Amino acid sequence: MKSRSGCKAVRGVLVLAVVALTAVVSVGCAKKVSIEEGRAKVQELASKGVPEREMSDIKMYLFQMETAQKTGQNYQFRMYQDSLTAALGVFEARMAEILSNAGPIMDSLKRVCDGKMASLKGLHLEAAEKAKRPVDSLMGIESQKMYALSRFQDLSLDLDTLVTYQKLADSLRGELVGIWIMEMESPDKSLKRVERTEIHLNKDGKLFIMKGGKGKLDAVASDDWLFESSGTWDMIGDVVQCNITRDKLIRQIFTGIDPQTGKLRTEKKAPYDSVVTKGKKDEFYSWQDLNKDYKRFKK
Repeated sequence: MKSRSGCKAVRGVLVLAVVALTAVVSVGCAKKVSIEEGRAKVQELASKGVPEREMSDIKMYLFQMETAQKTGQNYQFRMYQDSLTAALGVFEARMAEILSNAGPIMDSLKRVCDGKMASLKGLHLEAAEKAKRPVDSLMGIESQKMYALSRFQDLSLDLDTLVTYQKLADSLRGELVGIWIMEMESPDKSLKRVERTEIHLNKDGKLFIMKGGKGKLDAVASDDWLFESSGTWDMIGDVVQCNITRDKLIRQIFTGIDPQTGKLRTEKKAPYDSVVTKGKKDEFYSWQDLNKDYKRFKK
């Protein structure tokens, strides 16, 4: 015995088959669609949010009609016109059926999406909410039901990715807490130059970064500089996002030859301590790059 859902699916297929057969049989007495009408219909459907992939056959027949008209192939033109007329009839009947059920389908998709979002937090939840807002706004617009339905289906797939990223971030977060240090020495040992970066990822989500360098740049020039940044950190997938909220210049000293006088001179920049606009100086470090370039010290 077939299940009710199976019977519904069979009935749906039969309905579409009957619609398709009826459209094909009635082409002979139906008003044939012109090239101009076909173009207008494609534009109308696109404005309602019908995806390109759903209109591939219609656009193909329209293109073939245009080609046949340009080359004077009247028989082919009539054949493709019949195909376009039939395809539009089937398509519009199918779209009408989908739109009549769009409300319940979108409500169901919304519940599914809300369930997926319940497991998200931090940057993953922010990304999900940002993606969902425009989709929610489309639900209330009658002329955009098809677009809203398509966007909800895409959103559901995007949320699957974010759920996977959330699980990955949760599995790595504990391994990221600590102090990550990278030191780079100049390949020319005579310069005695070292650059050092420290990234402090605290368990409470606070962040401190120190970057500095000291030594000779060449036989004459040298520098000595140190910057400090602070803020918060979070993860999206296996990538650490460092949200810098404060930036400090501790020192920046450069010694080299003055191009105008030819004499040795030293330049010093005044220290500063500034508040940073959100997102202006954010830095990103992947789990792979941290393990490749840095050494971790547990806190």
